[in-house]
Amino acid sequence: MARIAIAFMSLLFASQALADNLIYIDQVGSSATITIDQDGSGNRVGASGDDSKSDGASTTLDIDQVGSSNELDYDVYGDNASVTATTNGNSSDIDVQVGTTGGTNGGSDDVTISITNPGNSNTISTNVGTTASNVDDVNIDIDLTSGSGSNTVTVTENSTATSITDKTTDIDIDGSTNTVTATKSGASQHDTFINHTGSSSTLSVTQSGAEASTVDVNTNGSSSSVTINVSD
Repeated sequence: MARIAIAFMSLLFASQALADNLIYIDQVGSSATITIDQDGSGNRVGASGDDSKSDGASTTLDIDQVGSSNELDYDVYGDNASVTATTNGNSSDIDVQVGTTGGTNGGSDDVTISITNPGNSNTISTNVGTTASNVDDVNIDIDLTSGSGSNTVTVTENSTATSITDKTTDIDIDGSTNTVTATKSGASQHDTFINHTGSSSTLSVTQSGAEASTVDVNTNGSSSSVTINVSD
């Protein structure tokens, strides 16, 4: 059974419209389902240097934040993880890490991360399997459409698994002066798809590994920079 510790949850339920709500979760155990809704500016789930965390198999995490300058810092360890983060606003900071350090369930198989944010000047970062082994079947889907701009998206993925299992990243982003950096390394197959509409953006993909890799970048707009490096 999952064990969940939540700090200041009463703030969320008592006054969702107010700003500066803080939710901290430290959950251990399998088959956890966690749903969080925050409405207002300056709200946080976890904090930089003190991330919320779920340690166990079959975690389902669904976080909705509506408003500007919100922050999400969450670490997930374990197989069959499903993370959905929806942020509607500007100047937010989203940081999701899966299987990155030594949780008791550090290896992560069948991982799905979905991040949606139709806003401006947001920072979105995902980090998968930097030190953990057996990281397979990773699917990352990031959607920043509806004319968003000046966003920074960073995807970092590493796997020491030996299977030929797809690790797929799909990024859809609209607007000008966006920066997208996808870096994938380790064994197995890495696939990255970027669809970009807008001007003066910087798109960079670096992939390496023992298996075949796919990079598909489509950009529609002027004065953007695209850099692709692939090696095996």
